[in-house]
Amino acid sequence: MSMRTMADHLLDIAQNAINAGATSVRLTVEETSRTFRFLVIDNGKGMDPATVERVFDPFYTTREKKIRRFGLGLPFLREAARMTGGDVRLQSEKGKGTEIEVLFRTDHIDCQPVGDLGSVWFSLLSYSPDIRWHILRRYGEEEYEIDSVVFTQMTRSSEDFYAPAFLQLMKESLQELEESIREKG
Repeated sequence: MSMRTMADHLLDIAQNAINAGATSVRLTVEETSRTFRFLVIDNGKGMDPATVERVFDPFYTTREKKIRRFGLGLPFLREAARMTGGDVRLQSEKGKGTEIEVLFRTDHIDCQPVGDLGSVWFSLLSYSPDIRWHILRRYGEEEYEIDSVVFTQMTRSSEDFYAPAFLQLMKESLQELEESIREKG
């Protein structure tokens, strides 16, 4: 997967939380005229200190070697952030979860575009409805929050959740939230 936007990086980190067995993930995304910052906190399996030291090594992975022998998501993320004058901070504790904070300087010429955050929210909420997602999005002085419980309560059964009409409504609602905050901010 090519990481062309900051939204791609955010989705990759959220997928890491899913793969780590998280049942609750908190995403905070803050954007100003000069910065784009995201924070992902999960209650997944976490990592021991030795693993934390190696996660930014592109030739290290915790995946089965049958898939591929290297993990590029975190090294690419750190390099992309540092190219803008930003950075990545990662904390993790085995059995408790992981917290990763990323800062991009959007006023730097090498900064990637933000990308489609509405589609990221839709992907996460529709792909993994069993995970409790709490999303806080700030753009300038404006903000919105999404709690996945609200979306699952909108349906009468799990079958309704995957009904095309419901998924379309959910996608449109998430896109409208993002468009609205950008217009106001």
